[in-house]
Amino acid sequence: MNWSILILILLFIINYPVYRFIFKLFFYDADEFEESVRYSFTPNFISFFRGEYWKDKFSTVKLQAYSLVCIIVVVLEFALINKMIELFR
Repeated sequence: MNWSILILILLFIINYPVYRFIFKLFFYDADEFEESVRYSFTPNFISFFRGEYWKDKFSTVKLQAYSLVCIIVVVLEFALINKMIELFR
């Protein structure tokens, strides 16, 4: 098994407290998160006719930014661990 994959899986699991912290920065509570998920699956033209177009856009961007920040954290940690491994080889 490739060690890089194992390290990535462990980082995704170990970073759960970090994800919770980032979650609190982006969302007030779980209801707001659920609303963002709902808006991300609702087509924009439906939100437009409901009069919720800008709320839909903002919620979708917030959810995407949260996901991106979580992924960036894991990638940066992975890069740091790889550099440390190469340093000690």
